[in-house]
Amino acid sequence: MTEEILPGGMIMVRIDGSKVKRLREQQGLTQLYVATAVQVTTDTISRWENKRYPSVKKENCIRLAETLGVSFEDILEQHELSDNEEVPIPADTAGQKPIVATKKLKPWHLLFLGLGLLVSAAGAGWYFFLQTNGSSITAQRVLPRHCLPGQPFPVIIEVKDTPEKAITLILREMLPSGAVLKKASPALSTPPQKSQELKWLEKIDGPTRFVYTVTLKGKPGDTFKFSGNIAVSRDSENLRAVLGNDTIQIGTFHWADTDEDNTLSDKEMLAVHDHFNTADKLDIDLDLIEKIWLGSGYRWNAKNSTCEILP
Repeated sequence: MTEEILPGGMIMVRIDGSKVKRLREQQGLTQLYVATAVQVTTDTISRWENKRYPSVKKENCIRLAETLGVSFEDILEQHELSDNEEVPIPADTAGQKPIVATKKLKPWHLLFLGLGLLVSAAGAGWYFFLQTNGSSITAQRVLPRHCLPGQPFPVIIEVKDTPEKAITLILREMLPSGAVLKKASPALSTPPQKSQELKWLEKIDGPTRFVYTVTLKGKPGDTFKFSGNIAVSRDSENLRAVLGNDTIQIGTFHWADTDEDNTLSDKEMLAVHDHFNTADKLDIDLDLIEKIWLGSGYRWNAKNSTCEILP
């Protein structure tokens, strides 16, 4: 039996940690990426994979399966619980101690059920408090669908739904292997690490944009995947993934040429200026973009690694 209903209605399932780790490594996914997608910590993912917590919340297991691209049943452990077997309930954050529940419910569980309802009510009030202190904010990534080999392109992360009062947040962005950071605005809180992690620690009092430019090492057809998350003061353990586009492909079209027709329309030109003003240039060649727009088109010269403007 792989599913247990505990006091309070919590459903726990047993997962095969070794299989989870194997699936993650086969797809080249980091524990941070999986943790962000499932909305738990990297320490929790490590504990699952090492079978320190073989039983997890069913909702977390479903998100884990979706992240790994497999069915829910594929990562369940084929195991039959005995009548008296104990099932550890994992903590979703580091530092918490696991609690233990048995398969058979006893009468005094009703007491815990009542207490659980009280805790749920208190939790609802706490959730409302967090909603007014930054818990509802979201981060959206604006990433071009394509770029030219070795040429810089911009990435924007827009933080929205901020409360009226100032809050402090930590924004992390994981660059894929082969990506080289050029510039960032605001400036990074710490220099980029070998792990390709960009990190900002900022106090904000309204919608805010984080912009950086990168180049990719590769050839046309190669794809790269970005990931990131934000943590907010008063709710720092609840990591939220950066939403929006996360995949870009190297090709022969300029990143501003969104419809890949080797020209820049008025709409595409206006979009560039809407997103990037003088302060946000960050190695963005606006002069080249304007020349492409004013000309009849462009073509990519792979030999010289340049855009040739057509008359």
